[in-house]
Amino acid sequence: MSLPHEPYRFDIQGLRAIAVLSVVIFHINPMLLPGGYIGVDIFFLISGYLIMGFIWRDLKHNSFNLLRFYTKRIYRLFPALFAMVIVSTIAAYYILLPNESEIYLKSMLSILFYFSNFYFYTEADYFNDAMAFYPLLHTWSLSVEEQFYMLFPLILIWIYTKQKKFIFMWLVWIALLSLVLSQWYVHADASFAFFASPTRFFQFIMGGIIAIVLQRSNPSKNLGDIGVISGLVLIVISLYTYSEKTLFPGLNALLPSVGTGLVLYFGVQSYYSKFVLENKVVDMIGNASYSIYLWHWPLIVFYKLKVSPNLSVNEQGLLFLLSIFLGILSWYFIENKFRKKDISNVNLKPIGKVLLISVVTMLFSFVIFKVYPYENLRYLKKANEYLKYDASKFRAGSCFLTSKFNDVKFYDESLCVTHVKGKKNYLLFGDSHAAHYYSALEELMQDDETLTQVTSSGCSPILPYSGAKRCAGLNKWAYEELIQEKYFDTIILSGNWRLENKKNFQYSLEQLLKHTDKVVVLGASMEYKQSLPRLLLNLKNTEDSTQIYKYGGSYPTFLKIDKMIKSYVTMDNAIYISTLDKLCSNKGCTTITPNGVPINFDNGHLSHDGAMYILKQIEQDIFDR
Repeated sequence: MSLPHEPYRFDIQGLRAIAVLSVVIFHINPMLLPGGYIGVDIFFLISGYLIMGFIWRDLKHNSFNLLRFYTKRIYRLFPALFAMVIVSTIAAYYILLPNESEIYLKSMLSILFYFSNFYFYTEADYFNDAMAFYPLLHTWSLSVEEQFYMLFPLILIWIYTKQKKFIFMWLVWIALLSLVLSQWYVHADASFAFFASPTRFFQFIMGGIIAIVLQRSNPSKNLGDIGVISGLVLIVISLYTYSEKTLFPGLNALLPSVGTGLVLYFGVQSYYSKFVLENKVVDMIGNASYSIYLWHWPLIVFYKLKVSPNLSVNEQGLLFLLSIFLGILSWYFIENKFRKKDISNVNLKPIGKVLLISVVTMLFSFVIFKVYPYENLRYLKKANEYLKYDASKFRAGSCFLTSKFNDVKFYDESLCVTHVKGKKNYLLFGDSHAAHYYSALEELMQDDETLTQVTSSGCSPILPYSGAKRCAGLNKWAYEELIQEKYFDTIILSGNWRLENKKNFQYSLEQLLKHTDKVVVLGASMEYKQSLPRLLLNLKNTEDSTQIYKYGGSYPTFLKIDKMIKSYVTMDNAIYISTLDKLCSNKGCTTITPNGVPINFDNGHLSHDGAMYILKQIEQDIFDR
């Protein structure tokens, strides 16, 4: 039998409450709490503290049973998860469109077998804005935890058996290895760093080390309040100074991790811990934190898909309260029922039941979605086709580098550089918002013209060289080798322009103009809160598609950016073309081409027909014919 648990720690419940509320607020409105995603990291520290502490204590008393441990994890986590998946699947059947349903089924499979973090990593690429509408996206962190639960009991058993005296040395070295790996991947492959379990294990280990230390000695009472206050301050700093643009996890994850660690270590001796983290409301939210986390994200996603992509203040408040309410119901009626099960006689039956339930659920869902699809949706055939748009025209992995091809070595110069002396040579240079023009520009090329493509996702073609490895490497090669060694008649510069630095922007144009006769800067095109095809499909019969921008777009923001970038292009032989003007006016924004194809195939990237629609209006400004 395992030993009784240590005294109940209300301060840990308080940390759980902070963690889950931070995540919920961040997902409802990131502007309110830009670093709210660090709530997941708080959970990782707490899990490491509780699980590794429990295992080590039982190992010391020769009472640890691996099968019992896994059985307890199943009863603790799976019932509430399964309930959420079932309800989400029913909602998905009626709300999601065919291509979205395919993605949903894959993500469902990945979470039922706890590898969703790696599945979502494969989906996280240059079109990852669409992931904001994956109903099971939040389960990536549950898979990270499950992978920790599966691996670290075995590691601790080995250390206890073979290297007991060196427990701290082994844990510190493993944590450092994980941290170094995390920091390296933040620059080499940010998506992998975020989703992968090995790049997160250092946080669990930090919590585990604290638990093992506390089993040997108590912290100083004199330092208790200072430690807790310092920890909470570090957490608050992270919540308000971090954002989606922060390179994370890596070294930046240390700030919230250290803050959480301080509270875990000193909380048992602190008056302020009791004052801030211990009350009935906080305890209730802390108890229900797992269920709240499970239910909040599908609730938000399905509401946005079915009701409105833009949430009003009242809707945000409603979703916040509903998330907590559903979480408390799930905790009371599901979690509590299963977590109290008697597991004195452990066997393989619970694991077998979970596997059987998962397999049967997947097979049943697949049959229902594929054989009996919900057809009570009226939608445009062209729009539905573009929900599964073939983005191979971007030429990812050769002429368009992405996070999966995060090195200039993947750029295929022999394929992408088509420069021929004696012809008119054009260079398309920029990020994914340049790459979406390639196929249409190539179609417009005449026999005496060539088009070279140098594009990379998330990489502004503006000096200085910065960003991910692919960005700095490809831009450096383009500026210092390509444009100096080969003469291009016109360089077409396009990007997902935001608040660009005016000095850097103009300096970049000056450098390009030293080696070409003409630079054409294409402005930002219209973007939407959701995939434009989905917004078109949800139009009511009486609605005008040109008015979608009012509730589904960000026209004022892009109009401001458009005017700003235009003001930067002031030098001779450089022209600015506002693509926004070709799509939008005071009467509305064009969303469908004359032949019935959506302008965008997702929320912000142009379809081939959309790009052609714009280029046909501005080709006389681009081509010298």
